[in-house]
Formats: sequence, structure tokens, C-alpha cells
Amino acid sequence: MGRTGGWLGWVWLLGLWVACGRTLPEDTVSARMAWRPPSLCAPMTCESQGLNCGYAINGCGGTLHCGECAEDQACGGGDVPNVCGPQPCVPSSCEARGATCGPLSDGCGGVLDCGACATPEVCGGAGVPNACGPPACVPTTCEASGKNCGQVADGCGGVLDCGACGPDETCGGGGTANVCGHAPCVPTTCEALGKNCGAVSNGCGGVLECGACGEGLTCGAGGVANVCAAPLCQAATCAALGKSCGEVLDGCGDVLECGACAADATCGGAGEANVCGAGTCVPTTCAALGANCGRVSDGCGAVLECGGCLASETCGGAGVPNVCGKAACTPSTCEVLGKDCGQVADGCGGTVDCGACGEGRTCGAGGIANVCAVPGCRPATCGFLGATCGAVADGCGGTLDCGGCAAPETCGGTGVPHVCAPPEPVCVDRDLGSALPVSLKGSTVEARDDHDASCGGAGAPDRGYLWTAPRAGTFTFDTARSAIRSVIAVYADGCGGEELACATGGISYGGGARVAVTLTQGQRVLVTVDAVAGGSFTQGAFELHIDELRATEAGACFDGMDNDGDRWVDCADTECRDEPRCKGQGCAHHDLGSALPVTFQGETALSGDGFQGTCGALLQQDRAHLWTAPRAGTFVFDTSPGNDPDAGGHALYLLTGCRGTELGCAAHPHPTTKEAPSLKLTLAQGQSVLVVVDGMARPDRDTPIRYTLHVTEWAPSEAGHCHDGADNDADGRADDADPDCR
Repeated sequence: MGRTGGWLGWVWLLGLWVACGRTLPEDTVSARMAWRPPSLCAPMTCESQGLNCGYAINGCGGTLHCGECAEDQACGGGDVPNVCGPQPCVPSSCEARGATCGPLSDGCGGVLDCGACATPEVCGGAGVPNACGPPACVPTTCEASGKNCGQVADGCGGVLDCGACGPDETCGGGGTANVCGHAPCVPTTCEALGKNCGAVSNGCGGVLECGACGEGLTCGAGGVANVCAAPLCQAATCAALGKSCGEVLDGCGDVLECGACAADATCGGAGEANVCGAGTCVPTTCAALGANCGRVSDGCGAVLECGGCLASETCGGAGVPNVCGKAACTPSTCEVLGKDCGQVADGCGGTVDCGACGEGRTCGAGGIANVCAVPGCRPATCGFLGATCGAVADGCGGTLDCGGCAAPETCGGTGVPHVCAPPEPVCVDRDLGSALPVSLKGSTVEARDDHDASCGGAGAPDRGYLWTAPRAGTFTFDTARSAIRSVIAVYADGCGGEELACATGGISYGGGARVAVTLTQGQRVLVTVDAVAGGSFTQGAFELHIDELRATEAGACFDGMDNDGDRWVDCADTECRDEPRCKGQGCAHHDLGSALPVTFQGETALSGDGFQGTCGALLQQDRAHLWTAPRAGTFVFDTSPGNDPDAGGHALYLLTGCRGTELGCAAHPHPTTKEAPSLKLTLAQGQSVLVVVDGMARPDRDTPIRYTLHVTEWAPSEAGHCHDGADNDADGRADDADPDCR
């Protein structure tokens, strides 16, 4: 069928898959149409799964980055993995806080009831908040009470002896209890005084015993002496705490002032906090105590304010007092995730092992990652077929909707079916306005030869873009990561204007070129992307970047462009090499986490040429995957294609980072289950590698490929692993193609 238009008979089917890529040779398309096993896969999106944060799977072996949450939210915070929700808070408990009585904040807006004390103890009575102990009471004195005779209750369960009266007086004789006087004294009663517990004065030199409190009640707990009440938080006192100087926390949220020391003593000088003694006290700090929030004692008589927490954390939120933290995330399960094989992310930074598949079934074979299925037909995508418009057969009985074309282009404008192109020569393919920075992906395949720059480009297809400077300055224009031997040129005032700059190089690797031009505010220019004619790689995928010239690449290390004009892009620039994300996170197309085993199906269409291995080909698009070892061991990385007849030639290599050391490289121009790239590597637990699949289907032109990547734990023999599609023993042969399985 190929490009003859025969696919139009399939228009009645609804398109299910969309991606980006190439126009296949006619013989491979015909082969694909004749191969129609039953199983299909429609990649899911973050939106279709109701996800809005973190990394998730797309259901076809790929991963999705669903964004970040606002500062006051956390990914999975509402107990739904990959969905933003409120910061979770794990309430504390009485046991965790060492509390045995009274009300106590749980740290999450609630109040814990830690019980009551047995009589005569009271909550906080010994000066320890929320701990049972004897009442913290300061006894009064005869002088303070204005008494001078008889026995008087001291208010703390004791009795004061205030002396005796002269020979002509009686205690209370003048009508005032425990005060010497001449009139006779009539003793009072507990009832008359409104007291129902403890010992009180009878007003005539004697002491009344008003009884004890019932269960759950404490004498004086409500703040009224000798009256039973439910216990409240009793603030400690300096005396009860044995402190004589400085500031001390009272256990109920306030600070006690315990006085100052004499001239020959220092608060905490003897080594005991808030106690006067000889010597010098060295106050501690929040940092030394490991505290970063709330209030703590400095050990020398002062209270330290250790600050507050960020919106996403609370003081003690992770269970450590005076330390900011977040409540623990609740990991998901295989059942909740709908997975039944391999290791998958649990939504909290860990992995869960979902088991293995039975005989004849392979993990992810049906296009749904970590789900066992019988291997089936792998449908093509618009990108892989090089189709940009119209309805196209997917090779598995379905039809793809590859969209429409923007004017002035039409579908098949140059006579090639399903490819957008202008029917006539044009100067401008698109007006980019005043956007800054610009990062645009495109292709010159089936474009016309509309431009001819002074440094090259005649005879090669090209694209033209209008751009207007938003302000005065010097701007860089580059085609880094392009899969063509690119020529870039800038013309003043649009079409027909004076050429301001032209270059065929200026980027440290690949087919990129770069120029810098000084413009005035509002000045419009025409930017053309062309190729060096008369050789290979004259048409294919390209990237166009525009930015204001910067003094340094730092701060712009992951945008794919040469911001400072020194030829070096992103992590290849020395100013970016210390960026943590240059270890792989910043340049990986897919983060596979610590999944094991891995079966990932992908393609290189519109991925750009961002890497170069020692065994691969130049100017071909590539795809990078970050993988982290879940445990120490030896692992196999292979791209055995299984029964995919359209798997293209490629190189497979492992890197320590975006511009890291190459740990291994293998390549094959026509991979099969009998012979495919395979690498064996020993890793430590938590060690990450960047796994790159780099196309090499044609030696003269960028040709996107599709591939199947496997990651397994190395086995000395393929026996016992004959139906998983992977090359488990790293000998280049998978499943039945390996003699171990015969």
C-alpha cells in the first residue's frame, strides 16, 4: 500500500494513537498491514487518568510528567497517588508525646484526651506538662495570710503554726480567724466556707478536714482552693521545677521568669540549666539542638525562638519535636494501581513488587505497563509513519487521525499523501510573534526549497519564520539538537531583507548552527532553517531556539539551547555541570524509576539529536530513559524487538548523566530476537544510569525508529525466562532464539 493512497479506505475507523515520526518505506508499511494480532494500546494522558502531579505511566509502557503541586499541597496528599491534595498531617499520640493525662494538641488541629490522674495526684503537678504528679503548690505563710495565732492551712496540704496569743487575748477573739483578739471565737464549717476537700482553717485556731474528691476530680484543680474539680493544665512554677534563674517554659505555653543570680554566680554555671552556680554557662543554639521551629531552652536561662516552618511543613510534623517536617505519605498497592507484574512506583518514592506473569504471558506485552498479557500487534503512530494529516491505517486494523494542516499548507500539498506542505513556494511558514525564549520543533521533510543563504542551503528543503524583537538587545538563534546538517540565517525586515547573519556551525556537537544578532525593539526578522545541500542529512527533524544573549548558561541548563553563545549546550557547558539534574533528571525523556523488570515501548520521532554514543551514528534522533537500581546487583539492558517487524537499527548506550561517562555501548543495524543490542552492568542500590536508544536506520538521513527497551536482573541462563521478551543472560539472544530455551 505505502504512499499510494490505499489507506483512504480505512477512513471509517476512529483513530486511537497519535505521536510523531517518519514516513516508512513502502515495503515495511505493507508488512505492517499484513500483521494484525489482536491487542491494541491507547496511551493515556495525565488528564485522562485524572492526574496532575508527579510521574505516572501512560499505559503503553511510557511515563508521563503530570506537573508539580502548589506550595500548600503535596502530590498524593489527599491519599490519591499523583493527585495534588492538602499536605497530610499524621496526628501524634499521647504515648508518642510521653503524656499520661490532660488534654494535648495532636499537632494536626485536634485535641488528645490523655486521661486523668489518680487522687491525690494532678496533671502537671510535678512540673511536667501532661504527666501525673503531686500538686505544684506554693505554701503561704502566717505573715502573708495576716495570721498571728493558731494553726492555719498553708494551701498546699500542710498546716502552719502561727503562735499563741497573750494572756488577755484569745485566738480569733476579735472576730478575725487566727488573729489574736479579746472576743470569743465561733469556729466556721466546711459547708459555710464552700469547701469540700482538704484541710482548711476553722477560724478559731483549729483546722477543718473537708474530705476527699471523687474519681476523676482533684482538689483545687479548677483554680479554687479546697474545691473538687476536673484537672486542667497546671502551669509549672520555678520552685516546683527547681529553677532559680532565667526563663523557663511552664509546660502550658507560657514562659516563667525565675529571677537572676547573685554577682558571684551564673545561671546554669554549675552545669544545671536555670540553676545559679559557680562557673560559666555556654548557651546552646537551635542548630546545636537540631531544632528549627518552636521554642526551646538554651540551658543558660533564656528561651530560644527557633522559627517557623514552610507552608508545606509543620513543627513536629514528622514526629520529632521542634523539627519541621511533613507527615508520611501512604504508599499505594498493586491492587489499587491495577498492576500484576514487575515493580512499580508506590506514589511515595518507593516501589512495590507486583509479581511475575504466568506461562505464555509477558509483563506489559499488551501495551499496558506492569500488566500481564499475551504479546500482540503493535500499532503504528502518526509520528512513526511520518504522517502529519489525514486518516492513516495503524497496521493493526485501526485508523489514526493525524490531524489537519495550517494555512497555507494542505494535506499532500507536494503530492505526498498524509504530509502537510504548501502547494506553492512560500517565504514564511509561521509568524512567531515576539515570543522569548523560543523553542520550536519542526521538520524539513517534504518542505520546498524557498531560501538560499550566503553560507549554503541552495537545493535543500527549508523553513522560514518571522520573529519580532520584544526589546532592544543581542539575541542568539541556534538549531542545537537538529538531525540535519543545518544552515541558519537571519534577514532584516522579513522576506527580501538584508542578510544579517548566516552560519553552518557554532554548536559543539551534532548538526546544530548558531548566530547572534543585535536588534532594536520591534525590529522584525526572517529566520530560515536550511541544510547544507549536495550530501547526506539535507532534510529531517530540527529544533529552532531564540533567546536573549546571556552572560552565562547557569540558570538555563535544561532548555536545549546555547544561551551564552559559547557553543556548549546545557549540561555540556561547564557552568551547568554541577547542576544536580545533570545527573540525568534534566535530560531524560522518561523516568522509569526503580521498576524491575522493565518493558518499555517507545520511538524517537521528534525527540531531537541530544546524545552521541561511541558505537552509534551521527545526526539521528535519540531517546533517553533514567533508571535507578532498586537494589545492588547486575542488570541487563537490551532492545530485543520481539516480533516487531518494523524495529529500526539503533545503538544502545548507558551514561552516568546528561554529559556523563559512557558505561557501555552496543549497536545493530537490523535487530532481531537472535541478535540485538544488549549491555550488562553492575550497579549499587540507588545508583542511576541514563539509558539512551539512538537511531541508525539509514546512513544518509534522519529516520525515526521504534524500539522495545528491557531492563532485567542478570541471569546466568535464559532458561526459566523464555517468554518475557528480554535477553536475560546478555548474550544478544532473547527467549526461543536463545539455545538455553530450546
